[in-house]
Amino acid sequence: MKAFNLFLLVCLSFSFTNLASAETYDVTIEPGNVYNMAAFRMWTPEGVDKYRGILMLNPGSNSDGRDMVADDYWRDFARKHNFALMATFLQDHLHENMMIEHYIKVWDDSGKAIMNAIDHFAKESGHEELSYAPFLLWGMSAGGEINHEIASWVPERVIAYVVNKGGYYYSSVPPEATRKTPGLYSIGLDDLPSRNLMIKGMYLTNRRAGALWTLAEEKGVAHEVAGSRDLAVAYYEAIMEMRMVDGAIGYKSLKPVTEEMGTVGNIYNHTVGRVEEARKEDTTWLPNEDFAKLWKEHVSK
Repeated sequence: MKAFNLFLLVCLSFSFTNLASAETYDVTIEPGNVYNMAAFRMWTPEGVDKYRGILMLNPGSNSDGRDMVADDYWRDFARKHNFALMATFLQDHLHENMMIEHYIKVWDDSGKAIMNAIDHFAKESGHEELSYAPFLLWGMSAGGEINHEIASWVPERVIAYVVNKGGYYYSSVPPEATRKTPGLYSIGLDDLPSRNLMIKGMYLTNRRAGALWTLAEEKGVAHEVAGSRDLAVAYYEAIMEMRMVDGAIGYKSLKPVTEEMGTVGNIYNHTVGRVEEARKEDTTWLPNEDFAKLWKEHVSK
């Protein structure tokens, strides 16, 4: 009897360890119309019964970002918030101007590849909720471009997203639902004028139409991450507090956001607070007072 009890205890301990351990999964999807390569990796933190969302990590132009799920910075965030990490490797078919990425056209078939990969990971991990989990979107350069396109394609799936120093955007005038989805638009003032003018013009046009977006221009920064990652995490957490319901699972449980729920900053003099006569396009939406302080420090340092 003692031997049986010991055997049972070992089996139970093994089962518990399997359930509690972190896991990494990989999948590659067949080439499609706008991409030659679509490979994905997911990392799931240990000890989570139901994942609240997916933080999608998108790299620069035609790059393999799959190792990003091993970054302790993002793993700590995933553990803190019960999120899965998913990183992408999307690459164009060869064409004349490879710097103008075709794979970011997610409404064609690269978006379907992303969703198929998520469904695969949901099945492989035994976490069905991943198939309908909402997204946080991080990316730099072309990673920011595809974030904007995902938010324009399936805004209902997106909690918040970051556009970070990219140069090409097919959906510069997105659907109204995207304007109601919080987005952080990050510019390095020493980056190429073509990138900065594209992002700022897109921001101003949509902010004028009421977009709940945040513009963050960083001095002394070129085409690099710099302080945008820390600011993005603060932004994510502020928006998650506004949009995510404790205990609720799935993107359909996300709460809407309105202009009045936050405050505003002036993108030129960096003051914070509403001014009656201010033009909408001169302002930036800030989700709360704590984030407003971080934004002011970020843009004025």
